[in-house]
Amino acid sequence: MAARSRRRESHHAEPPPPPVEPDYVQVAFQLPKFYLRVLDNEAEFLGRMRRSVFLELLVLRKAGLCKFERVATQKYGPEAGELEELERYLWHCRIEIKRLLDGLRARLGNLPPRSWVVLALNEWIGLPGGVSDLDPIEAAALEEAPTELYPERK
Repeated sequence: MAARSRRRESHHAEPPPPPVEPDYVQVAFQLPKFYLRVLDNEAEFLGRMRRSVFLELLVLRKAGLCKFERVATQKYGPEAGELEELERYLWHCRIEIKRLLDGLRARLGNLPPRSWVVLALNEWIGLPGGVSDLDPIEAAALEEAPTELYPERK
């Protein structure tokens, strides 16, 4: 009979509370080592902050909710193999930042988080066209020999 009374007690117990939405989410992606170095250096320069905080600031800046500009004169260039070698990065960000990031990515055709971060970092360090902006020989070659596309006629 003791088991029966326990069942009655548990039957009248309060229902469990609804699950609480987490304050933080994880965004995982791989970045070339070059961009991890840029991320580390820029976060360090802006007050020895964590990489995740610097990425949050870039999201807020692109969303128009925070205005700040880069004043550093440090120039970046990839070292041999830095663009090819990837490292996994796990970004713990606030849920509201993730929502803003998703909105910004959607505006660009639902870019993956990795691509958005690379574009944002390139723009931040003054290379909106990517690291190819650093190679004047390649840029000159593109200017000298433009691609000529002609529609095929039947």
